[in-house]
Amino acid sequence: MARPKICLLFCGGTIGMVRNSKTGALQPASSAIDIIRDFPEIQKYVQLDFKMVVDIDSSNMNPENWTKLAETVHKYYDQYDGFVVAHGTDTMAYSAAALSFALQNLSKPVIFTGSLIPLTEIGSDGRNNLIYACLTAAMDVAEVCLVLANKIIRGNRAKKYHESFVAVFHSPSFPDLGELGRPTVLHDWRKKRRKRKLSFNPNFDQNISLLKLFPGFDPEIIQKVIERGAHGIIIEGFGPGNVPFLENSIIPQIESATKQGIPIVITNQMEKGVTNLSAYEAGLVAAKAGAISSKDMTTEATVAKLLWTLAKTRKLPEIRKIMEKNLAGELEG
Repeated sequence: MARPKICLLFCGGTIGMVRNSKTGALQPASSAIDIIRDFPEIQKYVQLDFKMVVDIDSSNMNPENWTKLAETVHKYYDQYDGFVVAHGTDTMAYSAAALSFALQNLSKPVIFTGSLIPLTEIGSDGRNNLIYACLTAAMDVAEVCLVLANKIIRGNRAKKYHESFVAVFHSPSFPDLGELGRPTVLHDWRKKRRKRKLSFNPNFDQNISLLKLFPGFDPEIIQKVIERGAHGIIIEGFGPGNVPFLENSIIPQIESATKQGIPIVITNQMEKGVTNLSAYEAGLVAAKAGAISSKDMTTEATVAKLLWTLAKTRKLPEIRKIMEKNLAGELEG
């Protein structure tokens, strides 16, 4: 049988970094693509090609890079059985969520992976992560996923959890898609390979703000964000999305933004939580003022989805409809 053709797209991150001899800090290698080419064992199982997208620390990742990455997958989509994206772990959950919206209705997998220790250093976790990511990219999966340590996680459900080999990412509100091992186990709730027509919309509107509430939060902060011309605002509320509505009330600002057609999306600060604006009066007043609930989306998915939605439409009713609809498994329903 012919070996599956897998395309490895390099976006930077620790996996391809080297340590600066003077400062001791990790930085992107000038020949990062050469570092990850040395995998003779994986070539026994898949035909692996390499393409450079960007070579940056993932702290520098931005929506323009997401567009470039999505366009690269789209360009080579029909030539490969699956894709692997080597990416830094710090913003991987944002990028994976973004790709799940840019590349909907996939017929094959797009697998993100990375490492905590560079491939050039002893004890690196990158070698196993890359090998298992490539093997998973040849399996019966058809969605954007993260493959690190022993987990296969839906990309738009992932959160970076810990700087440890066994728990870098987790999926607090949705079960893992599979477990890596001997053998690798894939669960039935994953999206499986079948012929689908790819929906390709790779653009993002970067002009949003993300604000985290705290006791004593000054509503003027939201007002300043509105005045500077933000196209959308995400607010991390308390509990299931509660907001202050007595002293330091932010309700007038939510009403003001809504009247101007600026979406206010309420998410929550819980590690494993669901935004429910009808659970308490403190959430209900926000909903009545026009706020949109993120439901059970992670903050990372909420950010990526709002950026993607605003690139499609600036009409508030349409934005609300898209944000509240399950597009790529990012929320229940």
